[in-house]
Amino acid sequence: MARFDALFFDMDGTLVENGVLMPGGFQQGFARHGLHIETEPWKASGCTDWEVMDRYLKEFPEISDAEKEPLKEKIAADVRQIVIENVKKQGLNALPGTRELIKELLAHGVQPGLLTGNMEMIVGPKLEAAGFRREDFPYGGFGDHCPKRVDAAKKALASASDFFGHEVEPSRALIIGDTPNDIACARAVGAAVLAVATGRFSMEQLAEYAPDFLFRDLCDPAELLKIIAGNDSE
Repeated sequence: MARFDALFFDMDGTLVENGVLMPGGFQQGFARHGLHIETEPWKASGCTDWEVMDRYLKEFPEISDAEKEPLKEKIAADVRQIVIENVKKQGLNALPGTRELIKELLAHGVQPGLLTGNMEMIVGPKLEAAGFRREDFPYGGFGDHCPKRVDAAKKALASASDFFGHEVEPSRALIIGDTPNDIACARAVGAAVLAVATGRFSMEQLAEYAPDFLFRDLCDPAELLKIIAGNDSE
């Protein structure tokens, strides 16, 4: 029996390039409401989109808590529109080996899902622009209305349980991501975690957080298939 029932891939920095698309989208989205934010350097790697908005809105103490919630909904709608328009114009690169990896997983009967801080409406356009098929990730958790990544992880586990038709225990789930937040999120829900150094963090930096598995990249499907099957050296 395979070690893991569900596989949750992060997107930015794991499957697709982690560039200026999201920081630019947030900066433009806030600007539409007369709010200037500095997104350089981008300090939101591994955060949900809702958490990003919370962080930046803290920079505007003149906005009351009562005003912030409806404002977040408006900013979120603008960010979604801006990112979708920009990704269609500019395109998006898949990270090396990731498209081949997903094809190989599917060929071996392994159905991947997603666990991303991105709002769900953004996910399809980004995946398709990078050469993936949205339908190849039929379950997952997303950053809509999730102030913390662990909230998205809980939604992802529930989504996987619905998809597979049985409860997916956290211990039977593997989260794959490129940030310390992905590792912390997996620990918080009791899932295993594979960290990959294809984002803003090096192998050495990620190793400090003691992930269960650590890859330099996702270019070798055989290594991941070994882990899923429980045939790795651990």
